Amino acid sequence: MLRAMRGTTHSVLLLAGALVILGSCAERAEAQHRPGGSGAATVRGVVRATTGEAIPYASVALLPAFAARFTDDSGAFLFTGVAPGTYHLVARQVGYTPHDTSIVVEASASVTVAVALEHFVVELSAITVVGEMARPGGVWRCTNPGAPDSAQDPEVAAVFDQLRENAQRYWLLADSYPAFYRLERRFGRHDRDWERLVVRWTDTVGLRTDTRWRYAPGHLLADVPLARGRTELQVNLPTLPDFVDPVFVQNHCFRLEGLDTIAGGRYVRLDFRAAERIADPDADGSAYLDPGTYLIRYAKVWLTRPERAATGLSSFQATVAFREILPKLVLPERISSVQFVYQGSQLVEFAEEQRMIDVSFLRALPKRQP
Repeated sequence: MLRAMRGTTHSVLLLAGALVILGSCAERAEAQHRPGGSGAATVRGVVRATTGEAIPYASVALLPAFAARFTDDSGAFLFTGVAPGTYHLVARQVGYTPHDTSIVVEASASVTVAVALEHFVVELSAITVVGEMARPGGVWRCTNPGAPDSAQDPEVAAVFDQLRENAQRYWLLADSYPAFYRLERRFGRHDRDWERLVVRWTDTVGLRTDTRWRYAPGHLLADVPLARGRTELQVNLPTLPDFVDPVFVQNHCFRLEGLDTIAGGRYVRLDFRAAERIADPDADGSAYLDPGTYLIRYAKVWLTRPERAATGLSSFQATVAFREILPKLVLPERISSVQFVYQGSQLVEFAEEQRMIDVSFLRALPKRQP
């Protein structure tokens, strides 16, 4: 969530959205199919690429009994207390095609599985290279929202699945290994040439990766109480985890725009648009994925229908740059937001920049199995 306060603070905080990862059905089944007991077995293995190299911090699930977990830093995984039966072993990693295989576990057995993932490839040669998404209004509208159809739009669906994988890994990390990170915030306005931020004041905030906010269509605004009976308008703009939240997907359209340039690099750009039926302010934006690894590097989000959000609000947009803190695992490193507000007849800018100072995990990350 990108949280902006309109008024005297004009603040943006990057928090996380709501996402059910790797299927809630697996969690329900795990409650019914408890591991352990007489004849319990072990399932172990290593996730590698088809080219031979180990894949650290891939996600592996043994369904229906064990929900997703990360491999260690050498790509190894271990499930203990596995009851006899037939299971689906599902391994996933950003930039690779998911692997799903069936295995049979016998009582008191030790099963070793070798998992090989193929690099994900999508053909982009037929896609037009474009510039910035036109704002406001744009060149296309969302009249049939929902996840891309793999039969009608295989390229869009394939890239959307990679965005989904980025988001699922974010939440698996946040749920299994929550972290605390600090952001330095700088508030001000850009200079006349728009080359630097003229800072008015600064502060530092601390956030947890497992803080959640639930997206609801057209409900991005809230009044926040202040001292002496005053309130300020809070605008919640979604970010990475929300982009593939089921409710968000059902209320947005997705389109692959091809390779685009941002911050001097070329990235695969996937746009999303709020459904036309949503009359209240919502979110449009773009996700930028590395064309080699399909790891998300940037995201841009705009507030739709800003004039309906508050008197005088002309526009609000934010850009997030992600840092790879572990192989194929990202956290927001830099956040910048700009909003324009009419004060009388004058259009006034309020800007904010954030920078990650440090991050500390509250639980030890998985290390190589003995």
